[in-house]
Amino acid sequence: MPEEIFTGRWVARWAAELNASERYRQAAASWEWPVVFVLDDDSGPTGPRQVFLDLWHGSCRAARPASEADRAAAPYVIAAPEAVWRELLTGDLDPLIALLHRKLEVRQGSVLKLTRYAAAAREMVAAAARIDSAAGASDDGAGSVTSLPPGPGRRAPGFVTTSPEGLDHESLPMRLYHKAKRIGIWNPQDIDFARDIEDWNRLDDLEREVLLHLTSLFQAGEESVAQEIVPLIAAISGERRVEEELYLATFLWEEAKHTEFFRRFLDEVAGDASDLSRFHGASYRVVFYEQLPVAMGALLEDPTPEAQVRASVTYNMIVEGTLAETGYHAYYAMLERNDLLPGLREGVGLLKRDESRHIAYGVFLLSRLLATDPGLWPGLERHMQSLLEPALGIIHELFDAYEVVPFGLEIDDFLDYALAQFQKRLARLERARELTPDQVMADLSGDPELEQPGQLSG
Repeated sequence: MPEEIFTGRWVARWAAELNASERYRQAAASWEWPVVFVLDDDSGPTGPRQVFLDLWHGSCRAARPASEADRAAAPYVIAAPEAVWRELLTGDLDPLIALLHRKLEVRQGSVLKLTRYAAAAREMVAAAARIDSAAGASDDGAGSVTSLPPGPGRRAPGFVTTSPEGLDHESLPMRLYHKAKRIGIWNPQDIDFARDIEDWNRLDDLEREVLLHLTSLFQAGEESVAQEIVPLIAAISGERRVEEELYLATFLWEEAKHTEFFRRFLDEVAGDASDLSRFHGASYRVVFYEQLPVAMGALLEDPTPEAQVRASVTYNMIVEGTLAETGYHAYYAMLERNDLLPGLREGVGLLKRDESRHIAYGVFLLSRLLATDPGLWPGLERHMQSLLEPALGIIHELFDAYEVVPFGLEIDDFLDYALAQFQKRLARLERARELTPDQVMADLSGDPELEQPGQLSG
């Protein structure tokens, strides 16, 4: 046992031990409240030593010497003399018995609720007991520690791939990862735009303007999703979900290729170096300038299931699953039916195939979250519904910009298509409310939509 406890270095090591403990992760899977522990009979220069642990569903997201603000805000504050804490750490005193006999004083929070987490408390004590003397050597007890344990954007210590569990190659994320390696390897620089240049020069001004309008929406959208996926990768990494991390690495790479592809078309075929943000109307800005960066960026500070739901709904269900799918439908209506711009068609078909995997992952992520906590459904449904209006508004903005829309495009066709995509995603997620996490995996494994090739079609 360390000679000094409740120091900054000691609490950082405690958090690291907690995050490395599978037994603690399972025992504390439903615990989601920060706790301040107080060494009651120690009166250092700044008062009693106290430490703050942000405990969330079997992990410790932050650990530090507690400030008075931490102590005032914490849902749970537990205090005891040093002798009692050392009895706990040596195993001479059980934490539940210490609570019931009031050797541990609960100054904030419910004793009754704490008794329901006796197994988690024992694993917490066991983790603290594993800290060696060198790790607990005295420090000034102030400030953060360089070996700060995982929190937003920080990965838990240890490595899954060197543990007995290894990688689950049958999981949906790993199947998507393997699929990305098999059919996701394409180079935007290899697409032949020779005939596209000829076709572009034969289009009239209005046809070129409408194609530029749609492509500008995709160009900015692809740049946006390439930038905004990073906080989700950090959140998943912090939960040690290695199979999902591996798939998300391909996800980011593919979004980068999509960004490159559209810019290459604009440079080499359209030859347009103007400011294409002129096509970004109010509804487009709500989704891509506001909702998407806010929902994704929030994960850097708040990687909770609620925040992950908002992020994935915005990114995977609305931007990819509703808007991008409707955009592919528009490209098909303009190009495939008229045998125009084969290079652009080829690239959009490859892009759609990639995006089908991205949507599949979003369905998986949201289904996993819902199966774990069905109480997330009302918030998910509200957020999807709140984004439907600006999503449909983007379609209105494109059609409203032109007195006559070329290529025979009709707004009702695209509104109906977008609504069908939206309703399909919502219905698919609603099924997960009644399933266990294992049932979600089985349900997704047999879903042909999640394995579709994603060809450009009507």
